[in-house]
Amino acid sequence: MLETNRDLVVYWQAHRGGGEYEAPDNTLAANRYTWKLGGIPEADVRSTRDGVIICLHDATLARTTNAPDEIKDTPISELDYEQIKQWDAGVKFDPAYAGEHIPLLEEVFQEMQGKPERQIYLDLKELDLLALGQLIDRYGVNEQIIFTHKIQDNCIRMKQIARGVRSMLWIGGTAEQIEGKFDAALNSGFEGLDQVQIHLNDDPEAGEWPYQIQPHFLKRALAECGQRGVDLEVLPFHFNDEAIHGLLELGIRWYATDEPARFLAAVNSWPGKA
Repeated sequence: MLETNRDLVVYWQAHRGGGEYEAPDNTLAANRYTWKLGGIPEADVRSTRDGVIICLHDATLARTTNAPDEIKDTPISELDYEQIKQWDAGVKFDPAYAGEHIPLLEEVFQEMQGKPERQIYLDLKELDLLALGQLIDRYGVNEQIIFTHKIQDNCIRMKQIARGVRSMLWIGGTAEQIEGKFDAALNSGFEGLDQVQIHLNDDPEAGEWPYQIQPHFLKRALAECGQRGVDLEVLPFHFNDEAIHGLLELGIRWYATDEPARFLAAVNSWPGKA
């Protein structure tokens, strides 16, 4: 969270925990990194074959761990936790993170208990929502959770299962698809939603504005959300200082990023911050 002089507080989410480039995603180290910088990490949640809830973006161990060939491409849903926990989830990112493991969601919640300033986004991958709700209730971190998914009905259901949990609908695709999905959520009155996230994909033929989604749509989306008490968040997959400044000038105050430190530097360099 950053404060500026334009009655402005900027909130931000670290995509996959610590961002793709600055910390190994979906690790406890990544969460701590983001919390230290003042942001909200994201954890992707899925279940093992024996029903253990872990934090892992991919369906397999191949990309982020040093699991051997005979196991690395097996779906997590076909493995027990005992087959997963021994593999290092940090060393492939950087040897400095050797010893990091795929965390249990319980471990994340343990680091949040009694620290209400520590929030987290939970992005549904492959998981029973009732089991997730029971775990949230058990640790009493309901008001620190922002549940997120691309299907609005899952957001609605999660808020019914675990009281006090907030929710976010993330919307990706082409510009036309994003605008259509946003309008569908708007037409529902943003039922069950506290936030809406719009993916900002690069425009290969970009001029001064670098994204496929144009400023006029973002202004409309921001106004529609604001009228209904819903936060509008954007995820610019690539950015420079000028792009972030342009988004800030539009009035957008919620962001997701793969590069937390570089994002904060861009915000801090905005002339409107001083």
